[in-house]
Amino acid sequence: MASELLASAARTASGNGSAITYNRRLGAARFFLDVTAAASAVGDTLDVYIQSSLDGVVWDDFVHFTQVLGNGGAKQFVASWIRTLAPTTAQRAPRDATLAAGVEQGPIGNQMRVKWVIVNGGGSHSFTFSLQHEPYRMDA
Repeated sequence: MASELLASAARTASGNGSAITYNRRLGAARFFLDVTAAASAVGDTLDVYIQSSLDGVVWDDFVHFTQVLGNGGAKQFVASWIRTLAPTTAQRAPRDATLAAGVEQGPIGNQMRVKWVIVNGGGSHSFTFSLQHEPYRMDA
């Protein structure tokens, strides 16, 4: 059953949502980004990331949706993440809003949050969006 990670709202500044903690290992998840209104200028941009953490302090991107341009209108994106798929690299520095558009497969921390970055390129720089997810858990 899908649940809301981030409620629909008009946002004009960068920010992040509240952390969700999983008591059991998350095995996989599907994420649905719904942008219902975009800013007015092509220079206005919205980047949405899903991050995980082991300690609630250091956050690491594992999903980065395709960038939304201000003049692009309403958009919807789906991303799928699976714990058991091998990551691209076994070792790397944590990424905080620097992952290229795509999904980093493999294990993540037990905490998750949404982070968004809005850039004002000269337009209204207001984006209305929400994020749903459907988690699949593993018992072990």
